[in-house]
Amino acid sequence: MKIAFLGPAYPFRGGIAQFIELLAKQFDKEHQVKIFTFHKQYPKLIFPGKEQQDRTGKTPNIEIEPVLTPYNPITWPSAVKKIKKWQPDLLIFKYWIPFFAPAFGYIVRRLKCKTVCLIDNIEFHEKWLFAEKFTRYALGNCDLLFTMSAAVWQDAKCIFPQKQIVEAFHPPYDCYNQQKYTKQTAKQKLELTDKRVILFFGYIKPYKGLDLLIAAFSKLKKQLPNLHLLIVGEVYGDDQVYFDMLRDFDVAADTTFINRFVSDVEVELYFKAADVLALPYKQATQSGVLHIAYDMGLGAVSTPQGGLPELIEDGKTGLVAKETTAQAISTALASYLELDLEKISANCIAKSKESSWSKLAELIIKKVQAET
Repeated sequence: MKIAFLGPAYPFRGGIAQFIELLAKQFDKEHQVKIFTFHKQYPKLIFPGKEQQDRTGKTPNIEIEPVLTPYNPITWPSAVKKIKKWQPDLLIFKYWIPFFAPAFGYIVRRLKCKTVCLIDNIEFHEKWLFAEKFTRYALGNCDLLFTMSAAVWQDAKCIFPQKQIVEAFHPPYDCYNQQKYTKQTAKQKLELTDKRVILFFGYIKPYKGLDLLIAAFSKLKKQLPNLHLLIVGEVYGDDQVYFDMLRDFDVAADTTFINRFVSDVEVELYFKAADVLALPYKQATQSGVLHIAYDMGLGAVSTPQGGLPELIEDGKTGLVAKETTAQAISTALASYLELDLEKISANCIAKSKESSWSKLAELIIKKVQAET
């Protein structure tokens, strides 16, 4: 089968591009695969980060062709033409924000092959005008929809009650653990040998609740003085807000803030040095960051938002705070650090092995063949 992917791919950075690459590599073992990616992803004017691309990683051993600038309709017809010329049997794309809906909807409506969308979000973290209309346009002509969590499945079913929607799963990001570090050597590298480390990782946006975590950390430090907060990720917006919070809560000296996008080869260091991953999200569907953590044997504490409670087995792979408040997050972190962390680590690794890229690929092919 010839399988085309549409969406961000190397050298574009971020979890969506990584997801597409890992799934494409899995399909490439048994099928002919090609990724049709972007010339440009976002206009510089609206992109809140510093860079959209990262060329420090290894170039994927898979065919990638830039065909599309989503915000430039002039490129849409040529993208359709190039995809048609390759003659795929199946097109797969991810949907995570309405920004891409016009381009994706236009392309899907003009292809003759089967189309599958893997949905990350239906209820979006940022407010979008006419979000539901954009979503209907992007996904309305797809043959099959797959969601990465039960929470998103429910959201999708409300918009598309007549469509076949498959509740799938997010496989582990198993590409970061290069076995370069143990917990001990990672802590030594970061000069945190005698510390218990709370990790916040990923793009820093208001809905991710870093402000709640800083407030929670200040409370927890009074109980457990050997704690250290490790914040790793590029701030989308005003980073001074967080530096001011660290100062005002008097925890700056107990915090390491890596305020930038970190390359793939750096990721392992921070996860291996951590004792717990914090997901203090104010809104959530699922978390790709959690799937990095599980693969490295790291448990998590999350808020009770969206699909996060589905992913965390309370007391086995982490804990879910009772509320989305600083106090509740602080309480949950304190309880987590009293658990047997070696057992938690083993449970996380076992959890990550329950799902895989091969299982997701098999599920997609099975459902597509059933529709034929």
